Amino acid sequence: METALVLYASNTGNTEKVARVLIESLHQYGWQVTDYKIGSDWKTHPIDVNDYDLLCVGSHVHWSLPSPHLVELLRAPFINPTKITPGPKCGMAFATYGGAHLGPHEADACLTYLELLFEHLGFQALEHLAIPGKTGRRINPQYFHPDLQNRPDHDDLERVALFIEELHQCPELMALMSKTMMSHQTGEKNEITV
Repeated sequence: METALVLYASNTGNTEKVARVLIESLHQYGWQVTDYKIGSDWKTHPIDVNDYDLLCVGSHVHWSLPSPHLVELLRAPFINPTKITPGPKCGMAFATYGGAHLGPHEADACLTYLELLFEHLGFQALEHLAIPGKTGRRINPQYFHPDLQNRPDHDDLERVALFIEELHQCPELMALMSKTMMSHQTGEKNEITV
């Protein structure tokens, strides 16, 4: 059985809602899923991303970037100064954003940085997903998403489930799943050294 880690930071609960749908959708496709919500105490609960075939990393957008705690956790293993060729393990990034001014574009830097971080860990970046989420601010009908206070809504969360369905059609993920199934049958381990 393929293993997935859903690793995320959530400030107001929006990213956690997305993570819960990701977890449920991955379970429906037969993945053994571990979820890990990052808090300020992450150093007392270490986790080894190399134990997983698929790494799903998510964060709220914090001044255009991921949560500082999540970044610190993902940067901790960067000790090997040699060239890294990501794969065969795969990863995907997700983010929730307020996006009052520019909408989904406000999540671009966060998503790119998350992908870069897990590629440094040897995971090949597949896809990413940005979902709007409410903020503590008052709503203005002139915002990019005038209904931001009610997001992520049912349609947003359905989009997350559809994203996982489409992700399962990705050739890299299908190859990983095939390779994982063969290695489990032969007892072979696929280790990544970083």
